[in-house]
Amino acid sequence: MRKLALMIMALSVALGAATGCSAPKGEDVAAEFDGLLQAEATAENVAAANDFLMANLSKLDHDQAAELLLALEEYALSYDNESVDYLELLGSYEGEIPDYLAELFRFKHIERLTPIISGAALQVSWPELIARTDAIEGYIEKYRDVALVKDDALWLYRRHLNAVLTGASNSPIFDYTTHHFSDEARAAYDAYVERRPDTVLTGVILEYGTYLDELGYEFLYAGDDSAGFFDICSRFVSEAEKRVYQNTSE
Repeated sequence: MRKLALMIMALSVALGAATGCSAPKGEDVAAEFDGLLQAEATAENVAAANDFLMANLSKLDHDQAAELLLALEEYALSYDNESVDYLELLGSYEGEIPDYLAELFRFKHIERLTPIISGAALQVSWPELIARTDAIEGYIEKYRDVALVKDDALWLYRRHLNAVLTGASNSPIFDYTTHHFSDEARAAYDAYVERRPDTVLTGVILEYGTYLDELGYEFLYAGDDSAGFFDICSRFVSEAEKRVYQNTSE
């Protein structure tokens, strides 16, 4: 399936010629755009909405453009989960949207290009996973007052932090055979805490370390104990989400 940006390139000229409509007044752009998104999501309709938004960017301030572009992203993803090429979108819209959205799209591009988990296994090293989580935390702290991107930012942070604490089904943080905690993860934790002592992520790692000390860095995934482990990790993640929006790791 062609990417969203490629759909536009292929279809925008034909669609524009077919409609022959003049651009709406600035105050009508959002309403008309919303009307376009009420149609069934198809390649043609996604391209038409994109074409309309591009044609009317000059009538929108950057925050309005960001809101409509996020709505377009959601619309395109409802058609095809692989239909949004974030790098192409950045090439088309950067300079017309706020930095907070451009940076969010860069994170999404990285995750699309090299997902942290695929096939239920980690696809990046432990240091890389922690570095990405740290970068997302920095993004949240930078734009914590921007409600428009909060849900997306928290989803990324939650996904990464869960992986930091638990690994993945086919890359568990405790070895299925030896039951030992991952040496690579522990080394990455230690290096990060030493380098970045004041982050929320460091606070979580230190608290998690106390829990791991109680376990003796050994654990058998079985029955209620397994469910309890994941519940504890979920609580760490939930607390981290609250802290990162309070700008404190206390």
